[in-house]
Amino acid sequence: MKNVWDTHYNRPKSKLTFPDENLVRLLARVQPDNKSALDFGCGSGRHSILLHNFGYTVTACDNSETTISNLKLENLPIRLFHTKEGDFPFQKNEFGLILSWGVFHYNQREVAKSILASLYETLDDNGYMLGSIRSTGDSHLKIDNGKMNLTDLDGGYAETYSLSELKDFLSIFKSVSIGYSERTPLGKLEERICHWFFLAQK
Repeated sequence: MKNVWDTHYNRPKSKLTFPDENLVRLLARVQPDNKSALDFGCGSGRHSILLHNFGYTVTACDNSETTISNLKLENLPIRLFHTKEGDFPFQKNEFGLILSWGVFHYNQREVAKSILASLYETLDDNGYMLGSIRSTGDSHLKIDNGKMNLTDLDGGYAETYSLSELKDFLSIFKSVSIGYSERTPLGKLEERICHWFFLAQK
């Protein structure tokens, strides 16, 4: 997926600046004692800036070298890392909040579980993870045996999750709240973009 994302974030249309409204609502519900936050899979950095505006000391990382290089040029008050699979330079219990918005489903299920376990270790006791994952109702990514057939992400990998699969995936947390969103792309009413979003506490 690395080369797919490097290409993706070189496109102007991929450099989103507005936050997801579901995330804004979730952030308003948590007040961790530890105000260090990780934006895991930060992409364009839109949610890193949101976290900063909510008063967090923000670390952001992505496996796309392109997007990290672009963000460094903006001189944001955010610590940035280009991270590779399974090689995360973070300490145990470092973060009071971890954000993973639209990341896990772009990995094979076992890889996603391994990433989640690593992130869990870096989350402080009673800390929160906020995230979103594609639902099985999604038709926009046009997934065929794991391969996406979407122009912007052609050749990339993705999986969708049922509600029971998501609950199992997040079962290492002591409490989990889950929501759901669905929308259609403009001019493509036959397609569905479907996400679970969740708030989990360690």
